[in-house]
Amino acid sequence: MSIFDEAIVLNDGSLIPKVGVQVDNDQTLNEAVVAGFRLIEQTADRKMHMRKTLPQLFMETVISEDVKTREELRNYFATVRANLISSRPDLCLLKLSDDQKRNQEIWHELEEAKCKGWVKCLGVADATTDSLGELLKEKVKPVVMQLNYEDPVLINLAREHKMQVEISIREDIDALAEIATKYKVSVIDLVISYFNQKRIIPLIEADAMKEQPKADIKIQAEDMEIIGQLFASN
Repeated sequence: MSIFDEAIVLNDGSLIPKVGVQVDNDQTLNEAVVAGFRLIEQTADRKMHMRKTLPQLFMETVISEDVKTREELRNYFATVRANLISSRPDLCLLKLSDDQKRNQEIWHELEEAKCKGWVKCLGVADATTDSLGELLKEKVKPVVMQLNYEDPVLINLAREHKMQVEISIREDIDALAEIATKYKVSVIDLVISYFNQKRIIPLIEADAMKEQPKADIKIQAEDMEIIGQLFASN
């Protein structure tokens, strides 16, 4: 069975695919669908009709720190419906800022949006221990946390609260070519297998995707440690 056919159960009972891709136009969206990807992340400022492409896509979108008021969030949802899908997104990730009051106000609006059926699942991006800790006190808690690198403290905090971790892969993964050759796989196969082994969802860039990646490689502990250095905080 392909990793594209596998899913993770979130703490609210929803299913999310084990690997995703970030797209920004119709061409990369179509290429991702042909390759087999089902978890798609994109921004609402690009006009893409995802449900027309494939109904079973899991659509994820990130609400930037530029959204500071409830009215701006409502406008964001209107843009999502106009540019991406007419129904609800599967997952909205709120990019947290240093302004905790803003984070809470936007989160409260997201809670209402979830209750009204405008969005299925809620998560956070760019969290700190403080900003995440405050949101964990709210009625509706995040089910997914997206990171830009492997932060052991945040990953452990997320797992304590049964949150799924995603990592956006932006590093030069070609640096892992020698290890990939050792396992007789492509670099992207190696990266997906690495994160699959760590129970983290990788979100890869569109230009790195490939059809039917091999994600069942058993990577040795010493190689896991070397690969991890690429995705650690600088």
